[in-house]
Amino acid sequence: MAIGDIIVGLDIGVSKVSCVIGQVNKFSEIEVIGYGLSNNSGIKRGQILDYERVGQSIKDAVNSAEQISELSVNSAYVNIKGMNVRIEKVVMESEVERPNDGMTVNDIYNLYTKIQISTRLERDEQIIDILPSAYVVNGRIYKEEPIGAFCKTFQMEVEVVIARGDYIDGVQKSLKYAGLKIDGLILETLATSNIILMPEEKQNGVLMLDVGGGHTDISVYKKDKLEFYTTLPVGGDHITNDISLTFDISTDEAEKLKRQYNLALVSMITNNHEVKLTSKAVASNDIVKCSEIVQVIEARIKEIYQIIRRMLQEKGMITGISTVVLTGQGISNIVGAEELAKRTLKINNVRVCSPKLINVIKPQHTTVYGMVRYISGLGLSKHVNSDVQIVTESTFKDKILEGIENFKDKIFFRNKKEKKKF
Repeated sequence: MAIGDIIVGLDIGVSKVSCVIGQVNKFSEIEVIGYGLSNNSGIKRGQILDYERVGQSIKDAVNSAEQISELSVNSAYVNIKGMNVRIEKVVMESEVERPNDGMTVNDIYNLYTKIQISTRLERDEQIIDILPSAYVVNGRIYKEEPIGAFCKTFQMEVEVVIARGDYIDGVQKSLKYAGLKIDGLILETLATSNIILMPEEKQNGVLMLDVGGGHTDISVYKKDKLEFYTTLPVGGDHITNDISLTFDISTDEAEKLKRQYNLALVSMITNNHEVKLTSKAVASNDIVKCSEIVQVIEARIKEIYQIIRRMLQEKGMITGISTVVLTGQGISNIVGAEELAKRTLKINNVRVCSPKLINVIKPQHTTVYGMVRYISGLGLSKHVNSDVQIVTESTFKDKILEGIENFKDKIFFRNKKEKKKF
């Protein structure tokens, strides 16, 4: 990448949209020059149900980032969640167009095209990315693009990222509503791992568990390659629901109790005092021991770990994992979650990672910041700069006029609805 190159990233989550604008500085590092955060609705169980709501949230986050960066954003990279994707490993060979002149970017493009055509897709699936893990030229293995290498043929080992078409359609409609084009779709684990995992962990074998509210992303890296990736539809919110159902209390109170008694192991309790439940419909049995609450938390976290271990064993992935890294807001903040992981997953080296980002104020920007960094490190055949322009007086006026028109449309729509009521 060249100094001054700009990348815009969007993290479209269930409850928030985060935007980060990154620029390559003179040290060839990504410097955050703009960021924005907005509340989001319109997504349930990983599906975009209301693209206008999501689109408005995107617009709000981007507008905030634009104001800080003094740039007008026209395109962005978007993360894609694991529940909507699958990964297929492919090894394919291709000829070099001009072997006497050395391999070019076009030769790699041509192989990408061949892989796209030959990959078998289910109904309503789309290829969103092709991740090269290795290039084989004249019997030698290259990690980077071997541009200029002299050869007649070469091989490429890749992971083809395939997504559900309905989800992609929702993303496209949402960005169109926000007035943006899509530069590319980035698998979320690649963004997260870029700032969470250490290079030696990826090389030696690591299991990254990104536990959110409603789901857990499971990623296995070995020899610096993404070997396995899937999503488990269980997360921190299920702990809250368990507490709510067990004690017949509201989810709000259950969430407060989870945060107050945030232990993953009953054995860690030093004072097993009584807790008064305030939202029970029936006043009887409204006193419980805190150990009873922690018991519910421990049971659910242990179950998540057990499911993951069985899954990895079935896929032949459990061997060769030397480290487990816990991240995400679902369980990483619960004390003892790493110890329970050691016991259940039977892997001794477990750490919790809550990254503190330089120049990024809120931890909600973690994923999108990782995405921007990941994109900046892509090879020549993959990288595309985001479409931005410096805010001038005319572009500023255009933004103002656009905002006025949107406001008029909202008022008109609201009045129309109110008239229909009468």
